[in-house]
Amino acid sequence: MIRFSVLILCLLICVGCGPQQVTVEDHQSTPAHIELQPPVTIESFVRRGEPFESTYTAVPERVVAMWQNSIETIIALGAGDRIVAGMGIPDRKYVRPEYREAYDTIPYKQKTAYEIIPYKDLKYANLESVLMMKPDLLVGWKSTFTNKMLQTPTFWQARQANVYIAESSLGAQSALTMDMEYKYIRDLGRIFNRNMEAERLFQEMQKSAAYTVTHTAHEKPPKALFIEVQGKHFRLYGHKTLAGNIGASLHADVIDTETPSISMEDVVEQNPDVIFLIVSDGEYSQADVIMNYVLTQPGLQGVNALRNKRVHFLPLLAVYSPGIRLLDGIDIVSHGLYPNLYPEGVPDLIH
Repeated sequence: MIRFSVLILCLLICVGCGPQQVTVEDHQSTPAHIELQPPVTIESFVRRGEPFESTYTAVPERVVAMWQNSIETIIALGAGDRIVAGMGIPDRKYVRPEYREAYDTIPYKQKTAYEIIPYKDLKYANLESVLMMKPDLLVGWKSTFTNKMLQTPTFWQARQANVYIAESSLGAQSALTMDMEYKYIRDLGRIFNRNMEAERLFQEMQKSAAYTVTHTAHEKPPKALFIEVQGKHFRLYGHKTLAGNIGASLHADVIDTETPSISMEDVVEQNPDVIFLIVSDGEYSQADVIMNYVLTQPGLQGVNALRNKRVHFLPLLAVYSPGIRLLDGIDIVSHGLYPNLYPEGVPDLIH
């Protein structure tokens, strides 16, 4: 699933995809130059236990943003005019409506149509197009900044460009939490001198979660299962995942095991009250097929979640390094856990 998204980015920067080179449009307006006094120093991580620092003396003016969390969070902070390239959104329709106008003004972005390139072709990642954009900041995931992709932070720092890596993209060696996403938003707020906007976004998320918690404090915790269909198996999103952390923060009894998957027999034994079916952007066109696969499993027909029609889509973008989309994750999980509190139903971000 994550590999699928990596392949999408590679299509944009892969030599094997064609001879074209990307140029930033000459008529793009230059954003205002804003000095940061005092300079801002941000800590990020190449991998767990390997921090690096980046110092900003001015607000970045030429930003290359990889993945939806980076693009939409920067736009939400009011700094979308500083993005020269936005990669990793397969279709404009998946951008939040209030961000689409700003998204449309990004000079270079991923096209709607794409084809999958072989994973072995990752080694042909082409830096030249990105270097031609002369970025002063690149924002992405751990997988973005490797020798096989867009090189390491050290490579870019030697070229007077900073790198910010989302901590929640480093892997599952430690638990992924909502606090990581709050830090991500606040760090970008500091980088772009948009601290008040970052605090407003943070408060909106906290308020949404607090409303649910306050109004369900005396209810029995609903038993919740977060899964992704992988072939004939279910990948389990337990307590160490962001999905599980959101559920637990909203007083759910999150089903977990000692293994990364859960069998249908164990699903029957656990008998969840609600199931959240996680789908990635590459699976949106097949989402209904995936849902039907779960709903028609003969062995699951006695499970409470199926009997009571409480199986809901949960887009991966809302629970994997989501940035601003954490608010969607909170809303979807809240609505799914507590239908009496939210009778309007679970928000649908896929259809």
